[in-house]
Amino acid sequence: MTHRTSTKGLWLTLFILWTGLIFYFAWVEYRNQEQLIISMARSETLGSFNKDLLYRRWAAKQGGVYVIVSDYTPPNPYLDHVPNRDVVTTDGKHLTLVNPAYMTRQVHELGAAQYGSKGHITSLNPLRPENVPDDWERACLEQFEVRPNEITSIQFIDEQEHLRMIRPVYTEAMCLKCHGAQGYEEGNIRGGISVSIPLAPYREAQLNLFSKDMSHLFLLWCIGSVVLLVLRFQVQDRLRREDEVKQELGRSEEKYRVLFEESLIGICVADFESAEIVECNNYLAHLVERHPDELIGQPQRILHPDSEIDKSTGVSITFQKHHGEDFGTILNSQLITKNGKLRDVEVQGGVVSFGEKEYQYGLFLDVTERNKYEQQSYRLLQAIDQSPICILMATVDGTPVYVNQDFTRRKGFSLEECKNRLNPINIFIRERVNALGNNDNKYTSTDPWTEERQARTKDGKMYWERISIAPAYDLNQKCSHFVFIGEDITEEKENALHFEYLATHDNLTGLANRLLLHDRLDQLVLKAKRSHSLVFVMLLDLDRFKVINDSLGHDCGDRLLQLVAERLLDAVRESDTVARLGGDEFVVVFQETDSLADALHVAELILQKLSNPFNLDGRQLLVTASAGISYYPDHGISSLELLRHADVAMYKAKETQSDICVFEPSMDQHLLQSMELEADLRQAITRNELQVYYQPKVDASSEKVVGLEALLRWFSPDRGMISPGVFIPLAEQNGMILDIGLWVIEEVCRQLRQWCDQGYSVVPVAVNLSAKQFQSLDLPEQVSTIFDRYQIDSSWFEFELTESMIMQNPVSAIRIMEDLKKLGIRLAVDDFGTGYSSLNYLRRLPLDYLKIDRSFIDDVTMDFSADAVATSIIGIAKSLGMQTIAEGVETSAQLMFLRDNQCDFIQGFYFYKPMPAADISKQLIRC
Repeated sequence: MTHRTSTKGLWLTLFILWTGLIFYFAWVEYRNQEQLIISMARSETLGSFNKDLLYRRWAAKQGGVYVIVSDYTPPNPYLDHVPNRDVVTTDGKHLTLVNPAYMTRQVHELGAAQYGSKGHITSLNPLRPENVPDDWERACLEQFEVRPNEITSIQFIDEQEHLRMIRPVYTEAMCLKCHGAQGYEEGNIRGGISVSIPLAPYREAQLNLFSKDMSHLFLLWCIGSVVLLVLRFQVQDRLRREDEVKQELGRSEEKYRVLFEESLIGICVADFESAEIVECNNYLAHLVERHPDELIGQPQRILHPDSEIDKSTGVSITFQKHHGEDFGTILNSQLITKNGKLRDVEVQGGVVSFGEKEYQYGLFLDVTERNKYEQQSYRLLQAIDQSPICILMATVDGTPVYVNQDFTRRKGFSLEECKNRLNPINIFIRERVNALGNNDNKYTSTDPWTEERQARTKDGKMYWERISIAPAYDLNQKCSHFVFIGEDITEEKENALHFEYLATHDNLTGLANRLLLHDRLDQLVLKAKRSHSLVFVMLLDLDRFKVINDSLGHDCGDRLLQLVAERLLDAVRESDTVARLGGDEFVVVFQETDSLADALHVAELILQKLSNPFNLDGRQLLVTASAGISYYPDHGISSLELLRHADVAMYKAKETQSDICVFEPSMDQHLLQSMELEADLRQAITRNELQVYYQPKVDASSEKVVGLEALLRWFSPDRGMISPGVFIPLAEQNGMILDIGLWVIEEVCRQLRQWCDQGYSVVPVAVNLSAKQFQSLDLPEQVSTIFDRYQIDSSWFEFELTESMIMQNPVSAIRIMEDLKKLGIRLAVDDFGTGYSSLNYLRRLPLDYLKIDRSFIDDVTMDFSADAVATSIIGIAKSLGMQTIAEGVETSAQLMFLRDNQCDFIQGFYFYKPMPAADISKQLIRC
């Protein structure tokens, strides 16, 4: 509650008291004035009474007064006994004697008529009716008998206020003339004379006087009220100022308390004598990881490590040092946290007095991080100075202000030399600063500006360097300097040129690679577009290179590719481009060739050069190639289109066994159909369009079913039945053969498990492996996992391999076959006799069966050579401990021939065609 609120009631009380006092003065004045008018009226009444009394006494001494007889003054009947009551004057006037009482009564009547004052002679025993007393007079006359004193009171006569006074009248000797007969004696109270004075004039005078006094009192009240009001405002203003001062002091105290508590500088106040902490702020407690209550009342040593405390006094050594220093001196010290961790601080200390008591105070600024940053900055400066790269710092106007040691060592220029405006480094710096447009310090980018250039050292040596220029900002985020970092990249440049060569050239042959080929071909297309000329692209692929590579080894294959590259370079002009795409594919780009006939002529010359024997380690090797040609603008307007169409033409050449084939749009349509077929094939598995058919194998002697061969079929809802000869090669090209092959193995295992669960006597099923699937290193693990999933006996499973896939890498093939044999799987060579297998390798292969290709079976009994081949294969198998399977048997003559030559198993339409699993179930015997 403010003083203004607390004194409001006081001022109201004072105002009421002052107003009451004025009313009291008015009442007192009114009473005094009333007493005054009563006194004045009494004086007038007394004067009237005394006048009447004197007048009466005068008349009595005269013995009465003769007056002319009139209606107003007739002869007094009560004076009949007085001689000479009536007399006649000489002039004949009739006079009558008037006694004092009668005279007084007439004077009273005349005064009442003239002035309103009334006199009345009255008695309890009056002679005349006019003298009969009224009630007040009677009461007073009766009181005179007890106490004959004057009686005065205010009475209303005819509703008018009067002051009435009555005094007793004593009987005198002269009164006995009239009243002696009543028995009065001299000295007796005969009655009284009452006088009534109207108070109205006096009241009016009193009102006028009271009104004047009241105006004075009202003026006094107003003056007093104004004085009170002024005093109130003055006192309230003073109290308000006092409140404001107190509030300001409170705010100031609160502000300084907040500053004290929330300051980011630790503050401590300690008793000067005991060194006990009497006050500290939150930040100091934060620095030592304690609560302020943990510090209050504790000695100073709780803040400092032992090394900072004077053992004898318990006072901080830093504080003691401040006694000998000027105020504001900053000393370094340390604080210790509750957990024993040290903090570096800067301390300002001194002594302050509160009353008669002195206290120590200290201001603690945490500089732990700053010291750490200073140390880091020092290490950074050392690192920059010792850095193995050139560093220069310049102002925004291009004046160098710092160079590190490596700068001077590498370039040979000192900082002072760099400041010379004619120095090439100084010129370079000013050029770059001006180029960045930063003379007005408006550089805003945070990314460094980088360039590579050739520079010269002080001794004239040229070298490559990478210059990075980055802005450095002051505390106001204003660009103040630029940092130039120079890195010697001479070796990097040389390596880059070498890497660029490697990136654009084939590592084996030195020819342009695919990247460089596309670049040059695109440039030639742009040039041809401007000159309206032709660009021819010939893509070459060596025939049967893989056989050569696998047979003679990769080293011989690589050497052959190098020799082919040399012949290609010899066969073309310098303006033409020869490139190797990879493997055994080469590209020749003809420019400045006017017609397709000219391009075909050059292509024939190239193929003719390649047809000459190659000498490989003393061996003469004949190599043929297939070539496809496309040209701008008819076959494409980009390198990708021209190469793709040349590749299509090359495959067409291989397909038609032509040496050279020129691209035609119809070939693209064939390619599009192949792409559509590929897209449908990718959806075939998920759409359940692939099915496994089974063709039984029978024992040649008993003609009983002893095994099955799983054959894949594709039933497309849009294309109908699609031959495996169409989609299997496509799957091998795009890599889908791995997923398809794995699906076939799993589907066969699922069907075997179903037959077994249905109680059929299961016979082994042979599955054909593709080359990519066979070469997969994790094939044995995948097969084992599927067997475990369906609980398949490995003796129920056979894999059929081709000679070509085995001979691609015989060593690896043998290892994979041995892993499959460990699982209990039997292996067969399919289409034996059509490949290039070596009998030396054949005897080392872990095979169980040899399958005689149907091309030999078709001609047996009709062609002696076919008979000889079939008989030889059966003989080889027998000698190597293998069994033989003849496929494609369709006639009884073929069957009899094979039986006679001891072929073990027969497979063909003579006995069974391939059929779905549901039909095969009918051929199986229930257990």
